[in-house]
Amino acid sequence: MEEKKINKDIEFTDIPEGTSNDIYANLKEKLESVEKFPGVYHFKFIITGGLDKIKDLRGVLPDDEFIEQPSKTGKYVSITVKKQMQNADDIIAVYKQVGTIKGIMIL
Repeated sequence: MEEKKINKDIEFTDIPEGTSNDIYANLKEKLESVEKFPGVYHFKFIITGGLDKIKDLRGVLPDDEFIEQPSKTGKYVSITVKKQMQNADDIIAVYKQVGTIKGIMIL
């Protein structure tokens, strides 16, 4: 029997196949199945609306480690934020806050 690898990264495109029609309920279900809490979670974003959006993102995640990677063309910046999280609900709360900022794509 071949052993399957579990990919720990959760993509938003994976979420609709959960047991609920609510995207956040499905995200919570998937987070709880692959993450260990409390623990460090890696949020991933693409900044497409200008570098001032990084400041907006830091407003939501002010004291956390940001890893910025500009694209070769300079049109966008990929950002990973490492944050200690207590549970899936806390992660979802961050995604909901960031989701209100135009010019930031959530991965």
